Amino acid sequence: MKVIKNYLDKDYFNKLKSVFVEGIDGSKLPFYLQRTVAHKTNEKSLEHFYFTHLFYDHAIMSDFYELVKPIIWDTLKAKALIRAKLNLYPRTDTLLHHYPHTDHEFKHKALVLSLNTCDGGTRVGKKFIPSIENQAFFFDASIPHNSTTCTNQQARININFNYF
Repeated sequence: MKVIKNYLDKDYFNKLKSVFVEGIDGSKLPFYLQRTVAHKTNEKSLEHFYFTHLFYDHAIMSDFYELVKPIIWDTLKAKALIRAKLNLYPRTDTLLHHYPHTDHEFKHKALVLSLNTCDGGTRVGKKFIPSIENQAFFFDASIPHNSTTCTNQQARININFNYF
């Protein structure tokens, strides 16, 4: 596991933030309801849900892929991309920890890039990594981990990359 603060160049990060955070109101960026977070059938759909925008899932899935492409190939220098998606976890009254899960069963790398600062975060084992704007969190996503909501912003927003 590795955390890097101020991961992206300030101008590039601000461009991402203007589209994916500030630009959400009235944006042409579609978000899709995911009725579960960790693909658990016993999750309470009233609490365990979030919204995503899929940039890439074994193929380009979005016109917005071009905005995140430099992260994948220039910054991460990924050998192969598995998935890239924007996550939006709506605010809840209490911090909700979603169920632990693995992104895939095989060993692979993950980057969670926080687009805003809030009291939510990602837990891997006993370690909790808070969501801090422009912070990158790298880990092996075949290890059980879980996300949270937030209580002090309208939403927790991040980009998740799975790659080799």
